[in-house]
Amino acid sequence: MLRERVTKVQLVEEQLRREIEIGNFARGTALPPERELAEQFGVSYMTMRKAVGGLIGEGLLRRNRGSGTFVCSNISEEKVQKKLGVVIPAWSAPENLDFIMYISEACAAASWLVKIIYARSWEERAILDLWQNSDALVCGSVNDLRTLPDSLRERIRNRTKPIVFCDTDASAYGADSIFYLPDSSLEEAAELLYRLGHRRIARIDQKTKSEGMFHPCLHGFRDFFHAEHPDVLVDETSFTFEIPHLELAHHTIHRELVAHREILKQYTAVICPLSFYWGVMAGIYDAGLRVPEDLSVFTLGERQEARFYRPRPATLSLRLRDQMFQALELVRWRTEHPEAPVRTLRTQTELIRGETLAAARPVAAANWDEKAGSGPMVQSSLCNAEI
Repeated sequence: MLRERVTKVQLVEEQLRREIEIGNFARGTALPPERELAEQFGVSYMTMRKAVGGLIGEGLLRRNRGSGTFVCSNISEEKVQKKLGVVIPAWSAPENLDFIMYISEACAAASWLVKIIYARSWEERAILDLWQNSDALVCGSVNDLRTLPDSLRERIRNRTKPIVFCDTDASAYGADSIFYLPDSSLEEAAELLYRLGHRRIARIDQKTKSEGMFHPCLHGFRDFFHAEHPDVLVDETSFTFEIPHLELAHHTIHRELVAHREILKQYTAVICPLSFYWGVMAGIYDAGLRVPEDLSVFTLGERQEARFYRPRPATLSLRLRDQMFQALELVRWRTEHPEAPVRTLRTQTELIRGETLAAARPVAAANWDEKAGSGPMVQSSLCNAEI
């Protein structure tokens, strides 16, 4: 039986169709000029023009007289997968990898394509390019939303495409968001620390010159104790450090805990992000202390491999996987309800008791500022480091 001959025009049609299907040309976006496309594909202008005409006939492309050729906005998901643009902060926080893996899993389950970029600020042009070439956006906490440029604010206000911000409340900017707020699980964790006799607790975290604490959700412990148990002193200054540019936070945390072991001994417990767990644990052990016999450790966050950590950390889990699936569902809901009021969803948490909590040991009196609720300051050599 003779095989039907495939023409050059059909081959180019198939290549263009594939570019649309994999998201290189997203719904509603303009194609490059046909002469430019012909050069890229290595064919004549007339061959490319016929191929584009074929896809127009299929309902994948449309020509606008005077403005060019566009991918149709109303292509069904059965023909072309939708594309989710994901903006990730451009620094080496371990939880960013989990963010990527979970949002990719959510997209695979929903048959969406995912395109990921890294950004250091909201002003980066790559974010607008991603907006242009995606059906919707999900954004991590790149930096303070007050720094959003006008170009991005306008797109959010116009609701031309769904956008969901994670880890921050974006309702004031007209965008949907999903984020963590202190809840009953945090209260349960704080009460557990109190019942175990912990009255001197140090926070170990990263800080920046521009935005303060790197993990503001840890403030929930301070606020709870201030309201419910004012006899508990939560020190949020002695062991929060600026991290040198391009250095993994673990190095700084370990170095400073070891260097200030005598100050560390004045506490009975520390709280820290789960992503800093290994730097904190190594610093505590190398400072000559044991966990949990000498110092209890409580963490907040989510890491997919945390179940394999030994000792298993006591953790208030933010259930990041659930958050990413909810974020995509929020995107899909917004697609169907473009004019509905802004929605904010709260991340559900789970208390994991772990193996790093024990009854507080007696500690000697220190030079505490009881009014301020802070302990002796660590004179870190990194206090003027750039981030």
